[in-house]
Amino acid sequence: MPLWAATASIGFCCVLPWVPIGSTYPDPTPTNRIRFGVRTLLIATTFIAVAIPLLATFPLATSGMICAAALIHSIIFAVKNSPHRLATVGLLACMLLPFSWVVHYEEFDRILPAIPSLFASMPTLVPGALIGHLVGQSIHDSPWIAQLLTAVELLAGAGIIRLGPKRTIAYLLLVMQVSLLGSLAFYQLCVF
Repeated sequence: MPLWAATASIGFCCVLPWVPIGSTYPDPTPTNRIRFGVRTLLIATTFIAVAIPLLATFPLATSGMICAAALIHSIIFAVKNSPHRLATVGLLACMLLPFSWVVHYEEFDRILPAIPSLFASMPTLVPGALIGHLVGQSIHDSPWIAQLLTAVELLAGAGIIRLGPKRTIAYLLLVMQVSLLGSLAFYQLCVF
């Protein structure tokens, strides 16, 4: 089943450039470029200098805060840009709905305390586990990598949604495939 869904998504993305979908609304976001001055670079450098030791010392808490900030950014983006609300809700649905079976899981009370952390790391469970394996960490020691990837997925989604409906559809299909694969892997981890 996952192979057929991935094949159908790839086929649809190949045909997508010829589908007559156009943007019927102008982008209400201003196109002001960020100007980097000494103050902006100093603030960015300070933020990175504080974030690196925090991430090294408390990786799960820091990545959880970064993921929460990305979620808040996505919500603010959806509230400010009414034409993009449906796409943002679709992004969150593609990320989280493949894991809806967790609510009816037989041992739900066992995983209940970890649900906030799980929902932050589940959409990118498989890529996070693969990257964790590459850097020498087990899947149980590297949920912070999946949380950072979820934050990147949310922020990239907000940027791609601005680019138009065709790119949004392709990105949502990619996000859905990654989440479906993560749901399958998480189900296998829960069953065995």
